[in-house]
Amino acid sequence: MPMDLAEYIPPVAMPSERSGLRFEVLGEGHSDGANQLFNQVFGQSRPLSHYAWKFWKNPAGPPVGMVAIEEATDRVVACNSGIVRRFQVNGREVRTMFACESAVDPSFRGGGFLFRAVTGGMVNLAHKHGVCFAYGGQSTDEAIRIGRRLFRYQDLFELRAYDRILSSRPALQGRLGKTGDSISDLLPRARLKASEVEEGWDFETHSEFNSEFDNLWVRLQSQFEVCAIRDSRHLNWRWRDCPIGSHFIVSAHRNGAMMGYLVFRIFEKDRTRIALVLDLFVDQDSTAAAALLSHATSIANQNRADVFRIAICDEGCLSKALNSLSSFKLSKREVADRVIGTAMWFPDGSLEDYESQRQLLKGESWYYTQGDADFLD
Repeated sequence: MPMDLAEYIPPVAMPSERSGLRFEVLGEGHSDGANQLFNQVFGQSRPLSHYAWKFWKNPAGPPVGMVAIEEATDRVVACNSGIVRRFQVNGREVRTMFACESAVDPSFRGGGFLFRAVTGGMVNLAHKHGVCFAYGGQSTDEAIRIGRRLFRYQDLFELRAYDRILSSRPALQGRLGKTGDSISDLLPRARLKASEVEEGWDFETHSEFNSEFDNLWVRLQSQFEVCAIRDSRHLNWRWRDCPIGSHFIVSAHRNGAMMGYLVFRIFEKDRTRIALVLDLFVDQDSTAAAALLSHATSIANQNRADVFRIAICDEGCLSKALNSLSSFKLSKREVADRVIGTAMWFPDGSLEDYESQRQLLKGESWYYTQGDADFLD
């Protein structure tokens, strides 16, 4: 391991045995126990089919994870797991891990030890999956503080949310609470017309991703230093098969060729219907992004969304696109999405592997949207 990378590698080991516990590599047979633990800790009722989709139907391969099992009851009392993601880094494919779910039974003594043990095991196992880097989104101050101390997390970048208001509901809620909800239902919605940025573009909605999306990925991938691979196989798993709601998939075409696409989902938060952009893939020319954002906003409005939202880094083509759409304003409600990452122990790596790790540590190199994490899943 080159010395300049060694300082970023978490100093972890496989968990040591402890009386009454056994540690096992996460396998499909742990699904029910791991999902029950997640539901218990986070107050959810996620069905097992959802867990199976997220972790075991991923076309990039099985998850990286470690579980702790109480021997007396044979129940999973701690688990940390990550989803394998295929990335393109400077033109070559590498495997990363999206670190997405950790949970420890709050009634079990020694929670701090369990968290360190299963996380250390997961990190230690990553290289066996070919994973050279891990990242996570929606990171809290507490998670970052602990992660820096124990696992050498690095701040990569943050996304700031921008909103286009489509109804009076958000404003009336702020002033009148629930009464504002009732009043807003009686008031007219925004009347949106095709904007100038949509001129010269043709749009299409989709129920699934086909070979056109593969061709788009092949054509555009070289424009980005670091980007999750967005072929149709991944996109169909990520969006068509996702068990959370339905997704709106919109593509933009010019002269018969697909030039980009946008995926958004409408969900309710604090009695407000939010249309959130989860994926937007376009070339570095901001005109396609602006056209897609404008057209997708109209679709969201037709489906009675109150707010159309996208979170971006304040630079690059997406920032330029928003600057051309004066109706988008920095969100007053949504905090920044902080993305962190860490290089993984990668023994016997090649010079190209180590160079990929260096590039992944440079947050300014990433093309990233909120759907590259499990945001709201």
